[in-house]
Amino acid sequence: MNQLPFKAVAVDMDGTFLDDKKQYNKTLFRALLDKMNKLGIRFIVSSGNQLATLEEYFIETRNEIAFVAENGSYIVNQGKMIHHDNLNPDDINAILAFFAKYPEVHPILCGIKSAYILADEPESFKQHAAFYHKKLQIVKDFNQLPDDIFLMLTCKLPDEETLQFTDLVNQKFNKIIYATSGGNGFIDFIHPETNKAAGLEKLLNSMDLTLKDLIAFGDGGNDVEMLNAAGLSYAMENGQAVAKKAADKIAPNNNDDGVLRVLAEYLL
Repeated sequence: MNQLPFKAVAVDMDGTFLDDKKQYNKTLFRALLDKMNKLGIRFIVSSGNQLATLEEYFIETRNEIAFVAENGSYIVNQGKMIHHDNLNPDDINAILAFFAKYPEVHPILCGIKSAYILADEPESFKQHAAFYHKKLQIVKDFNQLPDDIFLMLTCKLPDEETLQFTDLVNQKFNKIIYATSGGNGFIDFIHPETNKAAGLEKLLNSMDLTLKDLIAFGDGGNDVEMLNAAGLSYAMENGQAVAKKAADKIAPNNNDDGVLRVLAEYLL
């Protein structure tokens, strides 16, 4: 086998590693992971989703891989926490008070222990939030924050209002939080210095690797920094234009095992 152009693999989940049914080819992945383990190549899940949600997709393999969860704000390697962000509670209160002025905005407060939503949210939103946050608590209000370390905020609002609201929040809170597309109809609000690339850099440093050792796969706006920073990057055929512009190459559609097919060309 020729020398591989990477020593670590980072994959986004929704629209990238997962198909539209939120599934992936576990048999092929197991074969690829066995080969990666044999070669000392690290596999990393890099997603805006909650760690508990991500781990459910990798029940059999979660202790063999690493996670850069919540858009880089929570990093775990083989079950050991490497890094977490810690948003200031006063800043969180200010942002939540701002959100409360917009009834069409449905916020989720994301902590290490759990995610939190308000009891008076519509049932449809509660179900949507529960799908993407396997650890989810319902609280009466946000006036007294739960006992937790807070990583980020996320919210859902009508698609046609997303760009305008993202710009509005970034202008008002640009020193304390940054709004980015979280996929699945969510906007994520994270520390200004946090993104997937920054999280991956912290993780790779702990492995004595760099971003240039990385092959990365993504499809959306919150993957751009990761795709730009990686030594080799692929945007999905089904991906957004911003992801394709940032990537070196195009991978097949997420519904055609695109990520696994590319990795198989290198590894099998």
